Amino acid sequence: MDVFNLGSWLAKVLLYLASAGVIGGYYITLLSKQDNAVMAWLRYYGLAAALLGLCSVMLAFMLQLLQFSGQGWASFADWELYGMLLAGNMGLSWGLAFCGFFLFAISHVVIWRQPLLRMVAPVACLSIVLAYTFNGHLVHSPWYGQLALLLHLIAVSLWMGSLLPLWQISRIATPALTARLMQQFGVLALFFVGLLLLAGGLMLLLLLEDLRQLWQTAYGQTLLVKFSLVLLLLGLGAINKLLLVPQLPKPLALQRLRAVISIEIVTGLLVLGVTAWATVVIGLDRS
Repeated sequence: MDVFNLGSWLAKVLLYLASAGVIGGYYITLLSKQDNAVMAWLRYYGLAAALLGLCSVMLAFMLQLLQFSGQGWASFADWELYGMLLAGNMGLSWGLAFCGFFLFAISHVVIWRQPLLRMVAPVACLSIVLAYTFNGHLVHSPWYGQLALLLHLIAVSLWMGSLLPLWQISRIATPALTARLMQQFGVLALFFVGLLLLAGGLMLLLLLEDLRQLWQTAYGQTLLVKFSLVLLLLGLGAINKLLLVPQLPKPLALQRLRAVISIEIVTGLLVLGVTAWATVVIGLDRS
């Protein structure tokens, strides 16, 4: 694997993390708007995620510019190359993602905790999600494939991006507030995890011409690794919802909850890393 593949993989992982942080962080913000300490932390979490997203887009663009031109650092002074790269679907994808992250960052600096935030932040999140439809293996899929991709991304981001805020809330908030937020998250998680599985199943059927490719190709085998990690996440989520959250008033319950969430965070990072690896490094062979 060359340095461009490694850099592109890193840029994709950072993009996934930033998208999840923005969408999941804003989701938790809507749930926990009554606590000042939690809201202050969530503000910096959302801002950091947006800035990370801006960095990921710029890194992806610079790597593509260097790889496309083959001119080294002189590529950054070639304005014709800029126009060529930004003219197609890739440029539109970068533009939507950059605008979304920028708008989200500005909203968390200028209009934080103002009514206008509820209008601006969802628009920013939608712009980020739409960016994925102009790049990737499903870019030429039918409308229902694009819809499945959007729903899948939203569900993944709500889940993955909420884990670190929930872990932090369990540290700085009262047990009562932590229990309330975890219960609300658990109820809604049943919906978006189901959505995640349904949309993911449809995407799999669109991506693979034959399900035997799951174990006969490197791309499919990487997906199997991803599915195994997702099953682990589902099991950990079930432990939280069914066993730990009902016990929160009891001693040591918060410590156990934080431990399980920590494992979820690590597993979620592995899921995002494996997904980026399948997309950027291995790729889908349709020959």
